[in-house]
Amino acid sequence: MKIMIRAALAAFGVLAVAAAPASAQHLRIALKEDPDILDPTLSRTFVGRIVYAALCDKLFDINEKLEIVPQLAIGHRWEDPRSLIITLREGVRFHDNEMMDAEAVRYSLMRHLTLQGSFRRSEIADMETVEVVDPLTIRIRLKGPSASFLAAPF
Repeated sequence: MKIMIRAALAAFGVLAVAAAPASAQHLRIALKEDPDILDPTLSRTFVGRIVYAALCDKLFDINEKLEIVPQLAIGHRWEDPRSLIITLREGVRFHDNEMMDAEAVRYSLMRHLTLQGSFRRSEIADMETVEVVDPLTIRIRLKGPSASFLAAPF
C-alpha cells in the first residue's frame, strides 16, 4: 500500500515537504464535487486534477506565456529527437519523508503507461520507456520525435 500511495503522488508529481518535520497544519479545500479517486493514474475528472494541482508538483508546468518551466525537474535536454534527458531537483521528499529520485519517477511514469485502466496513458503515449541514468537523472525514450511531449501533464 505504501508503494501505491508513493507512486500515486509521484505519478502526477509529489508533495514537496521540507526536510525538517513541519508543525501540524490543516488543509481545507472547498470543491463543488468530490474527486473520483485520489490516484492520478486512475483519476478521470477535472475535480481530481484540481486537487492534484493543489497537492502535487509535476516535473514541468506551463506558464502564462506558454513556456515549459521546471517544477520537480531542474532542466532537460534532447540527446536526439527521441531521447529526452531530465535532471531532477535534489532534496525533494514524499509525504512519508522518502526521497524522490530517478527510480521513483521512472516507476511512476511507467505505471502511468502500463497500468490497466490508466487515464494518463494517452497523455504519454509517445513514451516508449524510462531509464535511470543516475539518482537525479532519467532518460525518456520516445517512439518517435514529439514536439509536444514536454507539455504533457506528468
